[in-house]
Amino acid sequence: MRQVKKWLGRAGLWVFGWRAEAVIPDTPKFILVGYPHTSTWDFPLFILTAWALGVRSRWAGKQSLFKGPLGGLFRALGGVPVDRSGGKNMVATVAELFQQHDRLIFGIAPSGSRSFTSHWRSGFYHMAREANVPLVLGSVDFAHRSGCLLDVVHLTGDVTADMDRIREVYADVRGRNPECQTPIRLKSECEE
Repeated sequence: MRQVKKWLGRAGLWVFGWRAEAVIPDTPKFILVGYPHTSTWDFPLFILTAWALGVRSRWAGKQSLFKGPLGGLFRALGGVPVDRSGGKNMVATVAELFQQHDRLIFGIAPSGSRSFTSHWRSGFYHMAREANVPLVLGSVDFAHRSGCLLDVVHLTGDVTADMDRIREVYADVRGRNPECQTPIRLKSECEE
């Protein structure tokens, strides 16, 4: 089945005039950061890229996506519903998920929305720190028409330095709707 998904992923990307580029990190567990997230096209291109690269990932999506007729499909594609209403400790939940598995790739879009917002949500950072796993920076880059795994970032705990590294890696990446790209900064950086 894995080879069929690889073929389907490559064929699907080819049909759209896209390609997948990456060297798969030699680590069994990581958080896959998806940026930018500006279009509904990001999701199918992400899935095709993951299949083409042979990456089996879980991903976080807002809870409302998992209601109705598409809920089962999203779960089958690796989706994990997230209640963003507050009061839930998503960081601890994801860290526990990493402890329960020998291999786990967990994808998250820190911008949290396809619309422009002033900053990234910081959960991805805290999840990686608490689970003691690296970040792998991935993108669906419309400027280069490629789904990519760009770099591995081992967080140091120095938020400013870590975010500077992330900004550097994503400097040339463009979403389908660049005006909707959320600046790569955390809320705490906006307040400084």
